[in-house]
Amino acid sequence: MKNKYFNKLFWNISAIFIITLVIFASITVYISVRSARNYAIEVNQKLNHLLAKNTVDVIKPDFSNGQVHQEALNDIMHSMMVINPSVEVYLLDPEGKILSYVAPEKVVKLKEVSLVPIHQFLSNPGDKIIFGDDPRNPGEKKIFSAAEVIESGQLTGYVYIVLASQEYVSTSQMVIGSYILNISIRSIITILLISAILGLVAIWYITKKLNLIIKGIKEFRAGEHSSRITVKSDSELDSIGLAFNEMADEIEKNIKELKGIDELRKELISNISHDLRTPVASIQGYAETLILKAGNINNEEQKKYLEIIYNSCERLKVQVNELFELSKLQTNQVELKPEAFSIAELVSDVANKYRILSQKRGISINTFISKDTPAVIADISLIDRVLQNLIDNAVKFCRENDFINIELETSDPDKVKISIADTGMGISQEELPSIFERYYKGKSYQESTGLGLAIVKKIMDLHETEIKVKSQPGVGTTFTFELPVAKTA
Repeated sequence: MKNKYFNKLFWNISAIFIITLVIFASITVYISVRSARNYAIEVNQKLNHLLAKNTVDVIKPDFSNGQVHQEALNDIMHSMMVINPSVEVYLLDPEGKILSYVAPEKVVKLKEVSLVPIHQFLSNPGDKIIFGDDPRNPGEKKIFSAAEVIESGQLTGYVYIVLASQEYVSTSQMVIGSYILNISIRSIITILLISAILGLVAIWYITKKLNLIIKGIKEFRAGEHSSRITVKSDSELDSIGLAFNEMADEIEKNIKELKGIDELRKELISNISHDLRTPVASIQGYAETLILKAGNINNEEQKKYLEIIYNSCERLKVQVNELFELSKLQTNQVELKPEAFSIAELVSDVANKYRILSQKRGISINTFISKDTPAVIADISLIDRVLQNLIDNAVKFCRENDFINIELETSDPDKVKISIADTGMGISQEELPSIFERYYKGKSYQESTGLGLAIVKKIMDLHETEIKVKSQPGVGTTFTFELPVAKTA
């Protein structure tokens, strides 16, 4: 089993980190050595900037007709060897030709040197490094000191001093390079080790958190939907864990809803099969009876069978319509279209539709509506459906001489309260929490489709308002809900 603290991710990131440190260390050593070398060269030239001028002032070399007096040359050689045995001294004519020199004779290869860097040196106060020709190594450049030789007011030549001979440069570069390299390597190794330790600890800490996140994701993917990532702070990685937890909560919620929908689908199929079977069987049975008794049945009996068939068809139609209506509401296929309308007129119209049916059964429908009832804002077609379902439900549970009261209250200036109260059979307290569930029909009435109040509840949810119910067996039931008053411009 892989160690959860030292996994592939840890080693990959660590390898990249170490390689980066090594590259950084190499670049740092290179820059350090190069900077130290350049610094030594710069210091050497600045310290010896006036060496050639002082040499001319002290020794006063005598140039006559492009020749150097041997006595003057010997003085220069002796003085230079005493002052600095590492330098090379060249005496130049005004055109830069080498007249004589103090240097190993066999290695001097140039006959003349460029005067451009010499002029730059003479005009430069010493602020920058200037390189000139190296007579012993054509193509290479060296630091130098130079001075004009003036006789009788005329320029007779130059003293050109290369400040580090070839042997000296090789030795000094080796010493400087070795010294700086040793210091740099020791410093870089120390920094490298400290950085590596701190970096690896940081990487371990980061990958540890990533491991927890990856573990949580894998567990969730494997089906452990309750798996969550422990979040201890508000860091970026913990934010990832928090985002995953929120996503997992939403996915788990959706999974539960899908399972619920699946259970609902099974229940729906079962209920539809049961509820549709009854009217279909009734229609089929009485239709077969009419066929078998064709020519041997009187008009009264035929009318009775046809009425049963018609009522069964009506019941089947209502049930199918309510089923499709509820399905659309549950799947959010119904778009709310709010508008301002007179709730008083709508209640009066719906009540009048049901009065004929209710009067046949000896049930009175009464409306209590104030003349100054304000308009409300809602979906008028859906509110019409709510009123029909509630009144239809009240009629079903009422007996002869019962009554249904529909009242509009305007005590709240922002809302209109609609109440539909009946004096019917009532609902027991144990049944009240279930009446808005799909296919719940109640113990005392099984002829209903069980969808009417579920449709009412869903429509109220769409309007973001609550449908309330109070009931007492043998006394009656009251449904109430509120709608917002339409604001006048």
